[in-house]
Amino acid sequence: MRHWRWSSLLLALVVTFGTATLVGAAPARPATGPDTVVLFTQQEPSCLAPQPDSCQMFVASVIRSLIFTDLVGMTNEWKYFPILAEKIPNLKDGDWKVLPGDKMQVTWRIKRGFTWHDGRPVTAQDWIWAWRVNMHPDFPTAGRDVAERVENILAPNPYQMTVQWKKKYAFANLGAAGSGILPKHATERIFRQNPARFDQAWGTGVPTIGNGPYVLREWQRGSSITVEAYPNWQGVPPYLPKERGVRRIVYRFISDTNTIIANILSGAADAFDETAVPFVQGLELEARLQRENRRDWVLRAEPGLIWEHIDLNLDNVHLRDKRVRHALIYAINREELVQQLFQGKQPVSHSFLPEKHYGFNRNVKKYAFDPARARQLLAEAGYTPGPDGILQKGGQRLSLRFTTTAGNRTREQVQQILQAQWRAVGVEVRIVNLPARAYFGDALPRRDFDLAMYAWVFSPTSDCEGLYTGDTIPTPEKREGQNYPGYKNDEVTRICHAVPEELDEGRRAAMLRRAQELWVEDLPVIPLYLRSDYTGHKAGLQNFLPTGADTPVTWNAPSWRWVR
Repeated sequence: MRHWRWSSLLLALVVTFGTATLVGAAPARPATGPDTVVLFTQQEPSCLAPQPDSCQMFVASVIRSLIFTDLVGMTNEWKYFPILAEKIPNLKDGDWKVLPGDKMQVTWRIKRGFTWHDGRPVTAQDWIWAWRVNMHPDFPTAGRDVAERVENILAPNPYQMTVQWKKKYAFANLGAAGSGILPKHATERIFRQNPARFDQAWGTGVPTIGNGPYVLREWQRGSSITVEAYPNWQGVPPYLPKERGVRRIVYRFISDTNTIIANILSGAADAFDETAVPFVQGLELEARLQRENRRDWVLRAEPGLIWEHIDLNLDNVHLRDKRVRHALIYAINREELVQQLFQGKQPVSHSFLPEKHYGFNRNVKKYAFDPARARQLLAEAGYTPGPDGILQKGGQRLSLRFTTTAGNRTREQVQQILQAQWRAVGVEVRIVNLPARAYFGDALPRRDFDLAMYAWVFSPTSDCEGLYTGDTIPTPEKREGQNYPGYKNDEVTRICHAVPEELDEGRRAAMLRRAQELWVEDLPVIPLYLRSDYTGHKAGLQNFLPTGADTPVTWNAPSWRWVR
């Protein structure tokens, strides 16, 4: 799963043995000890550096949030709070100013006392360095759409910086320059040796130095990552308690979700995050725990901002024809799919924004299941049946390679259902799945697919810039940007670039609604459904609070603790 960027009442639990039923529940014993939490997850990140595109798997952000921290964080109630900043700048107080010519200036005051894990102080120079790294033309960044809006960053002293913006940016007070933070003293030499391979030289092993509440202690490739509490952590959520706190977190990587379930049931796992158990297996696990009257586990499925979809590679000779793309979506029965697999609890999606997003357009064109219309469109596009029933045109079979993460049972079930439905209208689909690390770290950035199924995880402030702007298509020569379908529509590009510059939320929402209308008609992506990802933990583990957005459940790990 990839992340893009993602109120307590809005995050109501839809499936839970929840807090009310926890009263009287017998806390299960921790798997390895009272100061440790063992989490199981399906995917292993290729790297943990904050910026490179190859390090943007969601599971990387989950583990990275333990090791790195930034100016501002977000709670499970979707409220922003300062971590390394003394306060969040705002227009009223004057530390965020709109200047003549629509330029802006934001002044950050940095808390003293925060250090990198080697003891060096965290200063303004670390943000400035991160911005310069991200702007280097050879650096394989996940995106410069925010960083390029910054004209300069000034640091009158180590604990204050003024970010000068070339133009307005609606979320300029939620981060310095869209580039995160890097330890300049530990990365400058490595970066200057080879900027293009920085993601392979740093953030891939124990030497990685962070500034967050936990230190990377061990990374056994293919097996686990272990982090331990940083004793000098000065941040929020609440300080690591001296007693009863979780001082060690172990992430175990198991690609087979059936094995993860077995470890949950046996007690070898203490918890699992959003990336571990597909929804279908979560439903089955919940039913089994209820059937066996097991109250030692708490399960939640948060309806949030996670969007499952299929990217269509528009460079493919078949998929560049819009009639073929429309035929593909008319040929599949998404309503039946969500009923059959998810008991209707994960609704069909019709746009690139989730329903809880402020810019969601509920009036976009909706493609109902209509195989007759699919066949008609394919005939209009010039396709005729071949001897085996597969359509062909100009001697080329309408055969597409369909890729997703290997070992994810839900996605594999979806693939098989769609494969059969597309076959019924004469489209051959060949399933070629890859391990998550190869899929997200290599195949997607290289656009090496015909059909690619995965999820974007949005934040409440996400928009379409970087995803569907025509200038953010990665190429073999420059793996930069996340417009993997290769979608180009000048009006959508213009709107998506303009949205972040609009400070008024109502006007931003109107622009996003128009972009969705155009996008749905062009259909560079088949929207599937909105996910409700399961998380779970032993009943004795407290303060395990998923967000349902791109802020992972580890956001408050320093406040996790076991009941004794």
